[in-house]
Amino acid sequence: MIELGRFACFLVHRRFLVALGMLSLTGVATYGLLYHPPPQAPGNLRDDVALRSRGASFDLPQPDALLVIEVEDLFRRETVTALRSMARAIEQLDYVASLNWIDRIPVLNAFGLEDPLLPPDDASPQRFRLAREKVLHHPVIGGQLISADGRTLLMPVTFDWVAVTDDGDCTDRLLAESRRAVRNAHATIRVSLTGPVPLFLAHDDAFHHNRKKFQLIAYSLVFVISLLLFRKLATVLIVSAGPLLGVFWTWGILNWMQELSNPLTSVVLPVLLTMIGMTDGLHLMVHIRRLRNEGSTPLQAARSAIERVGIACVLTSLTTAIGFASLLLANNEFVQGFGRSCAIGVLFTLLAVITVIPLASTTRLGRSVHLGHRQQLVDRGLEKLSWFVDYLLHRPRRISVLGVITTLFLAAVCTTLRPDDRTRDAQPTGSPAYAALSHCDRELGGIELVNVLIRWTSTTPDQSPPIMRAVLDVEALIVAENPLLQFPLSIRNLLDAIPADTPLDQRMPLLSLLPDRVLASYYNAAQKKARVTVRMRDLGIARYETVFRRLKTNLEQLAERHPGFEFSLEGEPVNRVEALHQIVVDLGLSLGTAAGIILIVMAIVYRSLRIGLITVVPNLFPLAVTGGMLVVVGWPLNVASVCSFVVCLGIAVDDTIHFLTRYRFERAAGQTTAEAIRRAFVHVGTALILTTLILVAGFSTVLTSDLAMQRSFAAMACSTIIAALIGDLIFLPAMLMWWDRKSPGAVDS
Repeated sequence: MIELGRFACFLVHRRFLVALGMLSLTGVATYGLLYHPPPQAPGNLRDDVALRSRGASFDLPQPDALLVIEVEDLFRRETVTALRSMARAIEQLDYVASLNWIDRIPVLNAFGLEDPLLPPDDASPQRFRLAREKVLHHPVIGGQLISADGRTLLMPVTFDWVAVTDDGDCTDRLLAESRRAVRNAHATIRVSLTGPVPLFLAHDDAFHHNRKKFQLIAYSLVFVISLLLFRKLATVLIVSAGPLLGVFWTWGILNWMQELSNPLTSVVLPVLLTMIGMTDGLHLMVHIRRLRNEGSTPLQAARSAIERVGIACVLTSLTTAIGFASLLLANNEFVQGFGRSCAIGVLFTLLAVITVIPLASTTRLGRSVHLGHRQQLVDRGLEKLSWFVDYLLHRPRRISVLGVITTLFLAAVCTTLRPDDRTRDAQPTGSPAYAALSHCDRELGGIELVNVLIRWTSTTPDQSPPIMRAVLDVEALIVAENPLLQFPLSIRNLLDAIPADTPLDQRMPLLSLLPDRVLASYYNAAQKKARVTVRMRDLGIARYETVFRRLKTNLEQLAERHPGFEFSLEGEPVNRVEALHQIVVDLGLSLGTAAGIILIVMAIVYRSLRIGLITVVPNLFPLAVTGGMLVVVGWPLNVASVCSFVVCLGIAVDDTIHFLTRYRFERAAGQTTAEAIRRAFVHVGTALILTTLILVAGFSTVLTSDLAMQRSFAAMACSTIIAALIGDLIFLPAMLMWWDRKSPGAVDS
């Protein structure tokens, strides 16, 4: 076992030096909080000119935002006039680089001259009615910028990021200017905003709002519950001081290391460290109060708490840090950063808790921490549960088998968990940006794009019929996947927009009539590339996994029918599908590595392989319960779930270590297995129940969050904490009684 006797003596008898060291570390953390990272070099800023270039680039221009416009009848003079007024008003904004809509599409007539799709404002009503068929059946516009019924239009917008002053330019002010321009129109026009930038900002705003809100609620609720349980303000202040100082130290160090840009770290870490610190602090305080009530001096109680409970605190922090450090094995930098920050924070919080709480309990503030100890509700309740402990001790095999079977069953249920990634899960409830995206899903097949890239060898002449035949075959494969993939767009659409009587594969020379800004993203003769884009909805990326896999297989077969051509499926959705498999790999690797190392550490520390193996079921049971809860609720695996499972493992192991440490202490003192379990149940059970109540109260406040990711994290934490209490107060005692009946103090070879 780890010996903390020397540290306890140093802390008790050299309190001035300890306080000086804590003050120095606080000074370093303060400097870290005041530290501002150097400004970003100008060379790293977005080069707006290069970003907006169209001619030579084959990059597909992605709009930053999409104005979604709903109209009752587009083909009326009043409606078109209002929309033109709105488009002009938006284009005059300094931070808008470009805007596109139906009226900006260059349309060629039989003579190669541009012919507008929509009539001029002073045209007759008949001309507007005649424009309906022309617009709705236009091969480039239908399904791309206008819905099939003509009631929904898109206006893609790109921003000049040099001129953007704040986030409101890209959301509220853009939307307000759009609505202002059509406010007095004699037509019903509804304008909403979606797209990559508005969706990101909606998520980011909710994330930062919730960070302050739920931290305040959680800390307040934990304080109130602690006050009700301990009934002494001084006791609550001492128990809270350690975790809060640990969070302060961590925050300063991480800010200096520039690790706080990770949103999960900035929101979850303070609450998480506070809860973990409160767990160890409560165990220390329960022990100090019990010894003070029995007549020990403040110094004796503080020293004993460090020597006995401090061992468990060090082990819990070590195993928790190992769990978080295992996230460094993941390929996702988001997950790695969270694991790295949490591992650092756990160690700093341990240092704060194990020094501040014993030290503060020896001061004037801690002189009366033991008052009211016997009136504590949990203590009185545990004293009446002797019958329950006897029930466990008389039926160890039956209860142990029940624990093993239950854990295995829930683990089997967990195998049905599937990874998924949806934009909806990252959006706050009632998000206007996501409501607009959902409307686009219904009317236009979605706003996300998947690309099929076609490459050909230098032996294939530019603008030759084989290129068009390859494009047509790709579109045929895509159409076969409907309705999940809709509205393919390629040079076929561009050529269909040019009046001609010849077959499509004979029209390739007509591509030279198209403006470079239109053609460049779908055909590049110099690079021997063509592109077919297709829309997809926000149904969850897992729904498209089979579609993409089948499409890739079909593209490989297509390459055999088109010698000299290569076909590849590309785009952000395709990358996300590949990332789904990595989520499962990261979860298995992180959990497996952490569990293996924790098992080895516990076997070494307790000098017993048997004890290490006994802890497997109590530690896996909470994880299995949490995984089963995800299956029942229907929540998928995602990046946040990987982090949550590792947090859950750390929480589950903490309670086990505290119970085992007390149990081994009693066994080493000569107690039988049954008596050691009884003493551990009474002495440690109080702290376990207290920490469960406080942790569940703290995390449950986040269940009301409007972000699905935060609700999932909180639900997983609460489920694990409650299940860990069951595992450590029911299954662990039974398994110890069944498998650990060696003579007191004996050590496995």
